Amino acid sequence: MVKQVVLDWSQGKYINDEFFPEDKLGREKYATFLTKLLASQGFDDQRTDGDQKRNYVLNLNAEWGAGKTYFLKRWSEDLKEHYPVVYVDAWKKDYSDDPLMTVISSIIDQFRKQSGKDKDSLVFKVPRKLIGLLKAAAPGISRGLFKRYVGIDPVEIMNAGDDNEIIGHIKGEDGQDLLDTDGNPIDMSFAASEAVKYLIDEHDAKSKAIDSLKKSVSEWVGAVVGHKQNSYPAFIFIDELDRCRPSYAVEMLETIKHIFDIDGVVFVVATDTEQLQHAVKAVYGEGFDAKIYLGRFFNSRYSLKSPNLDNFLDVHSDASKLSEDYLKRVNIEVFPPNSDAKITLKNISIVLEAFNASPRTAIQIADRIVATISNMPRGSKLDILMLTTLLCIKEKDNELFEEIVNGKFERVIQKGDGTKTIYLAEWIESYIRDCN
Repeated sequence: MVKQVVLDWSQGKYINDEFFPEDKLGREKYATFLTKLLASQGFDDQRTDGDQKRNYVLNLNAEWGAGKTYFLKRWSEDLKEHYPVVYVDAWKKDYSDDPLMTVISSIIDQFRKQSGKDKDSLVFKVPRKLIGLLKAAAPGISRGLFKRYVGIDPVEIMNAGDDNEIIGHIKGEDGQDLLDTDGNPIDMSFAASEAVKYLIDEHDAKSKAIDSLKKSVSEWVGAVVGHKQNSYPAFIFIDELDRCRPSYAVEMLETIKHIFDIDGVVFVVATDTEQLQHAVKAVYGEGFDAKIYLGRFFNSRYSLKSPNLDNFLDVHSDASKLSEDYLKRVNIEVFPPNSDAKITLKNISIVLEAFNASPRTAIQIADRIVATISNMPRGSKLDILMLTTLLCIKEKDNELFEEIVNGKFERVIQKGDGTKTIYLAEWIESYIRDCN
């Protein structure tokens, strides 16, 4: 039976000294639905023994500025009362160049705190075998490095006719044969065989290290469940992945897929999936099918509905600068006049929606409007709707914007045997229709 979790985002809340206002976008119901979905996928005591815990990876998709981080932070914070939870801001951590280190350090730190253990607790001791999986401990063996430090040229080995062909001895930097302990030249074929054996052993060791890590993570999850009487599964949230360096983003997905496919652990990876596809193509090439590639990593994808811009701007904009009290205080007259800043904000959002502005663009334009008002001299007058319209045009076509503000706009069309001049108001009306 899946635990019934009730979330309440009707009030603002501080999370790690950062204030998150009340949920004005109606996102709480989505978090409640996804909690039930993921909890049932990650753990169900009605399933047969050995199958009660499962691994699951959800891609939470929404474009930049649509409120993914607000959604993830409020959701993850509330779930801590019910499940083991880890939140990772991938963008803030991509300086590390090692996604495995990023996730492991976050898991240890946050699970240790949730289980009430101190830093010296043996429960959260990092397995020694992990060293073999970290980038810092694993130098790459390119052809040049292999030849320089091992004395074996992989290309020469692969070009040999068969395994018994004599291909020479290993040379030192001075060009002379290197000798073994008995003073005999070291045969390159024998050394290559030994190198292959070493690499196979290393591969086997890494497999054992991954198994050891998975066991440790499962124990850490169990420590939180036992201490707080929480339930399975553990939730691990990965935020801002689409903003990371392309190589780091791809390696993070590979890490989640191949190392953290641990039963009883569910991942929520928040991305602007279209932007993430561009990151994948930056690594593998433009002709690469990034959509199919990403589909390998996620069990399912859930897209947050684009927010209503009216409520969205109320959350993300400084509406106080649009209030009647502020405008009177700085002696600025706006058109259309309104005593309520929310009505002005709604008028702005109507124009933005007419231009089909994205949430990201809407925030930027609203911020510019507020900045314009803040820097206008006393006694100024401003048509807010015209300013919003011009800023929307600037976002879509800067050259056109320059024509308009410099008084050089002119459009003449052929009509029958003559011509017709299109004036700005008529042209803008048709331009808005084209935007939609």
